[in-house]
Amino acid sequence: MRKKKSFFLLFTVLFTFMAMCIVSGTVKAETITLKAVAGWPKTASEYKAFTIFTDILDQMVAKKAPNELKIQFIGGPEAVKSPDQVQALQRGMVDMVFTTTAYYVSVLPEVDAYKLSNFTPAEERAGGALAYMNDLHEKKIGVHMLARLGLGTKFHLYLKKPIKTADLKGLNIRVSPMYLQAIKGLGGNPVVIPPTEVYIALERNVVDGYCWPAVGIRDWGWQKQTKYVVDPGFYNVPNPLLVNLKTWNKLPKKLQDIMTEAAIEAEKKVVALFEDLEKKERPLLTKEGIETIDLPAAEKEKFLKTAYDEGWKAVIAKNSKTGPELKKLLTK
Repeated sequence: MRKKKSFFLLFTVLFTFMAMCIVSGTVKAETITLKAVAGWPKTASEYKAFTIFTDILDQMVAKKAPNELKIQFIGGPEAVKSPDQVQALQRGMVDMVFTTTAYYVSVLPEVDAYKLSNFTPAEERAGGALAYMNDLHEKKIGVHMLARLGLGTKFHLYLKKPIKTADLKGLNIRVSPMYLQAIKGLGGNPVVIPPTEVYIALERNVVDGYCWPAVGIRDWGWQKQTKYVVDPGFYNVPNPLLVNLKTWNKLPKKLQDIMTEAAIEAEKKVVALFEDLEKKERPLLTKEGIETIDLPAAEKEKFLKTAYDEGWKAVIAKNSKTGPELKKLLTK
């Protein structure tokens, strides 16, 4: 009889204690941890965009939902190969991916339109382009598109040999699916190889040049094998931040709102950062001995018209219904 009374008394004390903790708010919610990967190593400039988002998110979580959400970065291509990351996200092997559209255009062809955008990520969000693209992501591949974190800079053509016109005939240019159509349209021979092999390809004259954003070639040491950078820049750097849809839908509304708020702020800060980095980058390349080829006005016009015409032609050919709508949303 005494054992029963002791047990009842202990239960009552514990129950009362828990109730008081809940009322006073001292019981902490279980932390939700999202595993994340990125398409670039930590040493790459593009990775800075992801850290801007995570830093903002950490601050917001600490203020609005202490200990309720954590992003666990498990690595870049060394953890999951860049072209496989979105498929890993679809399967739930990871919860979040920061990547470039070039790595999953084969999974969702419409994302190729992002490179042709005339707008900043904030303008795309305000004009409905992000909502439309997110709808495609959710319905077609089971992924929530949280943001476009990048980068506010253009791609450029970097060469070992000089050119005077927009004609690239006879030149082997390293490409990704991002700018394949542009190089082909300008008469160049596109060579698809991963970034990790570009330096050796340049050194051994397998390629005569490559395309890359205005910021970042020094991350890979390519400036040592580069003689020229060509103006104008072309296309947008489109780096989406993606979340597994099932993971996203399981998050409490409060955490979804915090993540979205952090994404909106990060989109603006990333553009501002990379605009600043771009201004500083060209003088650094000049110090490395890289000359700027500023094509004549008529050749610039030809270069850009060909690049964008070929880009939209490919997008619309693959997406007869959604392509024209994306062109309306992404073109001024």
